[in-house]
Amino acid sequence: MKRELGAYLYLTLAMTIVGSSVVFGRIITQAFPVFLASGLRFALASLVLAPLVAAPSRRPPRLPGKDWFILVLMAFCGQFIFTLFLLWGLRLTSAMEAGMITSTTPAAVALVALILLRERLSLRSALGVGLALAGVLIINGLPEAGLEPRPGRSWGNLLVCGAVLGEGVFLLLRKFLSPALDNLALTAYLSFLGFLMFLPPALYQAAGFDFKSAGRVEWGAILYYGLFFTVAAYIFWFKGVARVSGTTAGAFSAVMPVSAVVLSGIFLGERFTWVHGLGGVLILGAIGLMAPKRGGEKRVSLSKPSPIKERG
Repeated sequence: MKRELGAYLYLTLAMTIVGSSVVFGRIITQAFPVFLASGLRFALASLVLAPLVAAPSRRPPRLPGKDWFILVLMAFCGQFIFTLFLLWGLRLTSAMEAGMITSTTPAAVALVALILLRERLSLRSALGVGLALAGVLIINGLPEAGLEPRPGRSWGNLLVCGAVLGEGVFLLLRKFLSPALDNLALTAYLSFLGFLMFLPPALYQAAGFDFKSAGRVEWGAILYYGLFFTVAAYIFWFKGVARVSGTTAGAFSAVMPVSAVVLSGIFLGERFTWVHGLGGVLILGAIGLMAPKRGGEKRVSLSKPSPIKERG
């Protein structure tokens, strides 16, 4: 029982951090250009992860050219596209709505697998995809009752949807990567590749940016986004996921949208409306349907803590 309670705590902390990422992402986009903020994030993550991977007790395996090609594609979809579209979207939409939409990642994975890999959907998966799409359409298509309309809100939500689809491709690409590459090394490689992809536009934006214009809160958000969202959430998830069943681990992904909603209200003052409630109920139902069935693996050894990103 003590072991399970510890696992539940780790999983809850991991998903709470993931949900909070949209809150801090919105704070970041109000002060920093998107490319510069992303470059700083991946630079911090790489600095923290590099010594962990390079420790004398660890020997990352040599990878064939195919694996490096897949790593670059994963970094482009998971680090570059996801981060870029999410932060651009957060300039236009609310953190609350972005958090709900990003929690549809399991449905996006199933949809991308259907389109790109021609994988058949089970009835549960098909229903989950349908509920997730309905939830997103409600959040994006209905006016926010009692709130002033935000210009560009629909475009912001569509950008977040694009980020989720990029994440779906990212997760599927992991299936084609050598299992000899452990999760810590994979995360470090992807963080560094993400840093390299953002470096040229980040340097361009840095040249004209007044770094003194960002206050302590904004710099703190950069630190949180680069360290807690990456390293801490990664550690918590894998500490917990190794101790529980796939069904249990999948169920904890429901913490993410709840975390996003609550923290958006606390830190950003965003209001929760019946539109959010209706869309959120459908998305939570989708998460429940997409969770692994009982009777599967007794313990999970996930290569990717969905929707935590191995992107640094």
